[in-house]
Amino acid sequence: MLFSCFVLSGFAGLVYQIVWVRMALASFGVITPFASVVVSVFMLGLALGTFWGGQQIENLTRKTGRSALVLYGALEAIIGLSAFILPALFDVGRALLLPIGGMEGGLYLAASSCVIAVAMLPWCIAMGATFPFMMAFIKTTESESSGSFSYLYLANVVGALLGAMATPLILIEWLGFSATLWLAAALNFGITAICFRASRIPQAGPTLTTEHSTEKASEQVAPRDITPRATLIVLFLTGFSAMALEIVWMRAFTPVLGTLVYAFSGLLAVYLASTFLGSAFYRRQRQQKRVLDIGPLAFALPLAALLPVWMAIPRFLSGSAQALLPGLELLGIPSAPWMAMVPLSLLSIAPFCALLGYMTPMLVDHYAHGAPQSAGRAYALNIAGSILGPLAAAYLLLPLLGSRLSMIVLALPLTILFVVYALRTRSARSRLVAAIIAVVLAAGFFQTGYQGRSFEEGSHLRNAVVRRDHTATVISFGRGFNRHLLVNGYGMTVLTTLTKIMAHLPLATTPQEPRHALVIAFGMGTTFRSMLSWDIDATAVELVPSVVDAFEYYHDDAEIIRENPKGHLVIDDGRRFLARTDKRFDVITLDPPPPVETAGSSLLYASEFYELAKKRLAPGGIVHQWFPDGIQVEPAIRHAVLRSAMDAFPYQRIYQSHHGFGLHILLSMDPIEVPSPEVFIEKLPPTALDDLMEWAPRGTDPADFIREQVLERELALDDLVGPEDGPRISDDLPFNEYFVLRRITSPSSETP
Repeated sequence: MLFSCFVLSGFAGLVYQIVWVRMALASFGVITPFASVVVSVFMLGLALGTFWGGQQIENLTRKTGRSALVLYGALEAIIGLSAFILPALFDVGRALLLPIGGMEGGLYLAASSCVIAVAMLPWCIAMGATFPFMMAFIKTTESESSGSFSYLYLANVVGALLGAMATPLILIEWLGFSATLWLAAALNFGITAICFRASRIPQAGPTLTTEHSTEKASEQVAPRDITPRATLIVLFLTGFSAMALEIVWMRAFTPVLGTLVYAFSGLLAVYLASTFLGSAFYRRQRQQKRVLDIGPLAFALPLAALLPVWMAIPRFLSGSAQALLPGLELLGIPSAPWMAMVPLSLLSIAPFCALLGYMTPMLVDHYAHGAPQSAGRAYALNIAGSILGPLAAAYLLLPLLGSRLSMIVLALPLTILFVVYALRTRSARSRLVAAIIAVVLAAGFFQTGYQGRSFEEGSHLRNAVVRRDHTATVISFGRGFNRHLLVNGYGMTVLTTLTKIMAHLPLATTPQEPRHALVIAFGMGTTFRSMLSWDIDATAVELVPSVVDAFEYYHDDAEIIRENPKGHLVIDDGRRFLARTDKRFDVITLDPPPPVETAGSSLLYASEFYELAKKRLAPGGIVHQWFPDGIQVEPAIRHAVLRSAMDAFPYQRIYQSHHGFGLHILLSMDPIEVPSPEVFIEKLPPTALDDLMEWAPRGTDPADFIREQVLERELALDDLVGPEDGPRISDDLPFNEYFVLRRITSPSSETP
């Protein structure tokens, strides 16, 4: 029963963590630092809870006269309340922070981090306290409870693994965020009911109660070569490195895994599955009284930490992928080198995670001997490292060093642990092994540090310019019209007249003379540049500062554009800017990040976004939504986007791009009267006409260009929307981001 309760508790905990991360990004900005803050606050709550719970459980049972099992059940009920209270707290916090301004300064990042902490900490503290509370109950019923922490840790990891797989693959797509949280709360309340019921059943006391007996039993399975003080140091270092590396791996493997929700879920699932295997192996060895000493683990950890570094370097990863292909073909799995890189990238983190899965419960068991107070202290220190790790990775290491060097730096504490152990060992065999591993580590650091460059650093590109900030790594490369923009290794846009039309089409269509325009998603700056050619007040909102810094790479007149007093560049989340500005715009144009399934992209396709944009439109104003419709886009997603837009705007007109890929969607609260080609051209100021035709073939007639490339490509709305009662995209149900279950169960929804 106890194992099952902790499995369900771990399942619910991962549901909360995954959904809370997504809700925090929606509330405060879709950037890596906020994801790391949620993880750090989550771990901070666990640390405080395990420490407080270990210190107070005996007093609480004595004062209340209740079993520790009943108190554990009460904690689960408290955790369940978070499903109903925390989303409201995030909404209140988002509204309170709107007057602060944009996201370019540290004030907003600090203030939003405080709001996240206040909203999350009570529930996370309750989660952390579940470990010592349950350990206290086990101590009253078991004769040998020195392994109770690892027992509960294993159960918790099993539940977390199931939660990490079920939440993105099934629950969110099926239920949405709110109902998924309610399901997790139902599990918490169910655990409470089970514990309250079980507490009424008489329990037999332990047959061995003396402290000497417990210690003697635990000593038979404890590592022999590490002191209690060293145990705490190692727990802190491994917690710091593990959680920092989890943030860095997301950045490092984005170019290979992509920007989908499932890429991040895959990393998390491998992390937890490997941790489970390591923990299960430790439990088995503990039962057999053959627990490893710290030495083999100290030798293996730095080597395992370097493996993902090698897999983040293209020439190492591609070579390994080529070697894997024959094996895949023997198994009857058709594959290509790039497809083979995906499992290799994911599996590269498995050895490190498995070692930590073995090491963490072993060290806590060794330090605590089954005592809840000692276990709380030890596990709290491990989690303290887990708090600082993500913050250091997101705010310090990644902006300064990038993913490859960050992984190397995070492997250094583990290398120091290895060196300290190697110097202290007296075994000649251990010294020989240590010397061999030292040579391998030195060669590995040299190869990865000096001779290898990762995907994120543009190693596969010539003359690439790399810019980094706390939000992303931005790469600019190429010449002429072959210049490209990569964010975290993923292509965003290219130089094309298409992005000019995103400005000129809605500006020429407005019934009044446009005065104010807004661009959401700066990209290469082409659309913003085109808007300023109308000599109007133009604002561009971009989430990634380095994207704006790259403006000069793509346009020779970027400095002149920057100095235009009518142009405004704002670093902020697009939705957040709309919520805090009091301006009204004649045109709002946006180009969400590709592909259409990108994690977080639904925030710019959701019904709530369209309602917000509608409030910021001037009378007769137009929203221009670019949608990358094509053969790789699932028709059901296009249907959902258009239905969501139509619910907010009664008038729509849609044009296919002159490239034959993608849609120009015009939305308004008033009838949209698109002018004839001749009138269209007449409405353009001379500078705007020059901008429109800047990249067109020489001698092209402007009216013919607009007629052939835009206006003759209008599409009938009925052919694009699908069934009227079909799904919409909302903040609670991001239809475009979660699709696996739909495509498995409904083959007709698959992309052509």
